[in-house]
Amino acid sequence: MYRDPCRVDNAGPKVVQLLDRVRDQNANSTSPLNRYIEGWAQTDLEKILDATASSYRFTDPFVGSFDARSLHKYFDLLQDRLSCTGAISRRELAFFLQGPMKLRSHKELQFWREAPRIGLTGVAEIEIGERGVAAERVAYDLNLASEILCCALALRSSVSRAPEKRSQRARFRNRLNPH
Repeated sequence: MYRDPCRVDNAGPKVVQLLDRVRDQNANSTSPLNRYIEGWAQTDLEKILDATASSYRFTDPFVGSFDARSLHKYFDLLQDRLSCTGAISRRELAFFLQGPMKLRSHKELQFWREAPRIGLTGVAEIEIGERGVAAERVAYDLNLASEILCCALALRSSVSRAPEKRSQRARFRNRLNPH
């Protein structure tokens, strides 16, 4: 049975207005939400930040919490943590947001979030403010890629405590990135 994903049974007028607004935003390629979604798909930090409010906050449970001034560090840290499994390019960190799947309120939307090249999947709760995206909170599925991130954290922790392992890891990284 086909069901219209934008139809909400027994929805009140506020929910219908919200769905119309979300649909209009999705149709408008210059909306902050669309620029934000495109920015993540293209790993374009400038486009992401252009679509955010001044109070923007991004939270990833495996990497940390970042504001607009420090979001560039998110990509660097994620790339560094995943590089223990092999060289990872910035382009491989592209996240695709599909949805909204669930409307938590008229200002909070939930999207399916996936980085197919590195295997991360989960959900993103995005809060929309008056001047753009105010916040995003990420939650990952418990899958292999999430395990890789946790193992990378554990590896980094154990390597940082052992000088001989640190030098072995440095030699290994030099073989992967000879420049």
